[in-house]
Parts: sequence; structure tokens; C-alpha cells
Amino acid sequence: MEKTTNSLSLIKTYKASAAMLWKVITDREHLKQWYFDFTEDWKLETGSQFDWYAGDNDGKQWQHRGVMLEIIPNQKLVHSWEYVGYSGTSVVTWELRPIDENNTELHFSHVFTVPFDVTEPGLARENFEKGWNHILTISLPDYIEKQTK
Repeated sequence: MEKTTNSLSLIKTYKASAAMLWKVITDREHLKQWYFDFTEDWKLETGSQFDWYAGDNDGKQWQHRGVMLEIIPNQKLVHSWEYVGYSGTSVVTWELRPIDENNTELHFSHVFTVPFDVTEPGLARENFEKGWNHILTISLPDYIEKQTK
């Protein structure tokens, strides 16, 4: 995963059409199988706000909040990412670039526009690097493989 001061980024190719990959990264029923179980307010509408909870290795459940910033069906999804009750904000971008009808390149970035609270160990940059590497190189491709069998 590429490291810069204010962002994490990854380019990964998946054995899926752009339409299928789009569905897997935007449909709540798919998302809860490989990513997060978003609350029922997850809507593909610019400006809509949604929450989700995820834990850390110490058993703490973090309340996350996002707002849909940009949606171009089968091409690009951009949303904010914050932690309720903590300082900092970031923007996550999923950009799909079809290679052919069965393969799609994902250009992913997580840009920290206002750094998260450095006094909170759970919000350390290394945790994001480990998390995204696991999600994008193991969880997502494993899930896609199960969908295409």
C-alpha cells in the first residue's frame, strides 16, 4: 500500500466486471458479507449520511459516520469517514476502471483531510494500513471469487 502523509492508496485488479464490482462495493447486503454491516441509512444518494460499527482487537466498538459525496454508477463512489466523538475526518474513494468485460481495476484511496486524534492508539495510521490491506487484498477478492463460482 502506497504511503503518503495524508493518504493511503492502492490499485488492485479484480476478476469481476465493473458492474459486478460496483454491486459488491455498494449493495448493503453484499457489503455486510465482506466489509461492514452498515446501518439501514446506507443509501446511494449524494448527501446521505450513514453509520456503522466496527471493533478493534481490544473489543472496543467504534461508531463510524460517513456522508456520500460523489456517486457515478459503475465508476466511482466517494464518501467521508469519521469517528463519532473523536476529532479528524477523511475521504474514501473507490474508482472502478474496466480492463475488459471480466476484469476491473480498483483505484482506492483513503485521504486524511483532518488527521484523526493522535492520542487515541486505535486511530493510528498503521491500523488503517493493516485494515485496508486485509480488506482489499483478502476479504474483497475472496468474496468476489465466491460470487463467481
